[in-house]
Amino acid sequence: MFTIALDFETRSRVDLIKCGADVYAEDYSTEILCCSFIRKDTGQEWLWFASETLPNEVSDALEECDELEAQNARFDQLIYECIAVADHGFPIVPSDKWMCVAAQCRVNALPASLDGATRAANSRHKKDHAGSALIRKLSIPDKKTGEFNEDPALILDMGDYCAGDSRAMVAVTTQMRPMSDEEKLDWRVNERINDRGIKIDRELAELAQTYAEFEKEDLGERLAILTDGAVTAVTQSAKAVKWVVQNAWVSEQGAPWFECIFKVDKKTKERKMTFDKAARASLLELDCLTPVVREVVEIFDDGSNSSVAKFTAMLNRADPDTDRVHGCLVFAGAGQTKRYSSKGLQLQNFKRDCFNAEQTVILKELMRLGGDLRTDFNSASIMETLAKLLRPAIMPEAGHKFVVGDWSAIEARSLPWLSDSKGGESVLDIFRGGRDIYRETADAMGYEDRQIGKVAVLALGFGGGVGALQAMCKAYGIVMTDAEAQVVVDRWREANPWARVFWDALELASVKALRHPLTVYTVGRLRYIFVPKLLGGTLICILPDDSTIQYPYAKLRNGTVHCMKASVQPKADSNDAWPTMSLWGGILAQGGTQAMAACLLREKLRECHTRRMSVIMHLHDEIVLEVPTQFRAIYVAELQHVMESVPEWAEGLPLEAKPEVFDRYGK
Repeated sequence: MFTIALDFETRSRVDLIKCGADVYAEDYSTEILCCSFIRKDTGQEWLWFASETLPNEVSDALEECDELEAQNARFDQLIYECIAVADHGFPIVPSDKWMCVAAQCRVNALPASLDGATRAANSRHKKDHAGSALIRKLSIPDKKTGEFNEDPALILDMGDYCAGDSRAMVAVTTQMRPMSDEEKLDWRVNERINDRGIKIDRELAELAQTYAEFEKEDLGERLAILTDGAVTAVTQSAKAVKWVVQNAWVSEQGAPWFECIFKVDKKTKERKMTFDKAARASLLELDCLTPVVREVVEIFDDGSNSSVAKFTAMLNRADPDTDRVHGCLVFAGAGQTKRYSSKGLQLQNFKRDCFNAEQTVILKELMRLGGDLRTDFNSASIMETLAKLLRPAIMPEAGHKFVVGDWSAIEARSLPWLSDSKGGESVLDIFRGGRDIYRETADAMGYEDRQIGKVAVLALGFGGGVGALQAMCKAYGIVMTDAEAQVVVDRWREANPWARVFWDALELASVKALRHPLTVYTVGRLRYIFVPKLLGGTLICILPDDSTIQYPYAKLRNGTVHCMKASVQPKADSNDAWPTMSLWGGILAQGGTQAMAACLLREKLRECHTRRMSVIMHLHDEIVLEVPTQFRAIYVAELQHVMESVPEWAEGLPLEAKPEVFDRYGK
């Protein structure tokens, strides 16, 4: 048994970043420049250029190997199947031979990029940053002539760079825990979902894109009037924040807006002005802004709605023949918990408040006619209206419907179940009895308002305090002072003492694990073990289904475990220390709970795959099927059965899912 690691270098007239791997690989202009191969068991290397014939020994090795490994395997597999086989005589290999090194990095809680992973693991071979310059010279056509650079010397340099990437990839994989057979299966199941793709309403996306462009122009003109020409577009954040500083009202007590627009740089510790979404939100909460300043902030906030840009991403990434977007879903995208994420369309960030199918059809016709969305649809903001069209811009094929199932309060159920405590069982009994967890939580805290119970359940289960509660209150339109919020926090903890006990026990177990390597410490239904020789010392959390999540480079500091934070990394070629995070009890509870919910989703996606149910999308606690209209009732029942069936490893966990049928994706 042996594995071949490979890496393609290519060129194309298509922008890979904007359009994604699927559109890129299938475009007529995309060509292979070279490919490097390493047989991992022997270390034998081959470097092949597109001008050459593929050597027989390489062809034989590709056919005989057990796995083909690539850093971003979806990209390399597409290049292999779309171009290498057809144009260069590469042997056809089964799709289940492919394996993704980026996925292996993520399940080890390392950065997914080759550069980040090799630096984080301090690999013997690291990614060569000179490759970026080579890619600009060889892989992108000249802006003036439209032709590709054919310089033989540069192509040879590209070959060296390609070989270096393969060596770096092999080096970092040997330092990590290999993916388990189940993890490999889950990655492949997710890739089959990506292969099906998500169909978009191209016309709706184009109309929304056009409306957004016109609206940005109108907002820019309004800004120019309000600021006397100092700010003329919603993209000019530096000019806008400077104008706010010069024009915001200052009271005798100082400038309350001043702190809103400054943040401390985590690396330099310097205070810098910012006009990001958080800064604008803080400004709009103030009462001291003049009407003109307030309107400028509101216009900028409206025009900077990032959701609307997703229509452009849809159009860039959709297959021009089928209008389907492929490759959006990322296995273990949130490496610290192994939850799925998405790229390209960023599906997890789609606005949940959206129009239904009937409203969408009306709006689409209105936009076809060039109607004014403000007057004709009673909308205060065109950008907000467009953002609410994102979900319904995803639609099934003709003659099909969406069947969408999501688990009810999965984290609110998983946390007390993981605690395996008497108090946790009392919470679970509320779900088992079909009672209202938010109503009963409010009652237990002495409140009549169910919404207070809801925000408390959603915000406080992982040790959150006033800040977490206030953030959740804001999301649900609830206003309370910090003093009132502190009372809610205190009452929730008094009503749920099991949670505090669980947090503290998790933190103590993590400390004990580091002090006593290779010894398992159990808290509730979670187990911790410290492996000192894995990635600088890795704290491993073993989940109820025996899968794991990891905390690499774990160290004891002031009585608390700290580990590397993969989601934030130093700049390339810098000597900055890698950012770390503190594993206090609330973080461990959150990590274990989210990871366990991800375990459940992975198991159910495997079951859907076995049952040949056409999953086209999944989002945290949700599974979306695309099914023939005449069979929708059958699939509703089948999906409910799948999602509510409790796995053996989760005995006692009450699950509830009520799938619905949609003409367009909604909520």
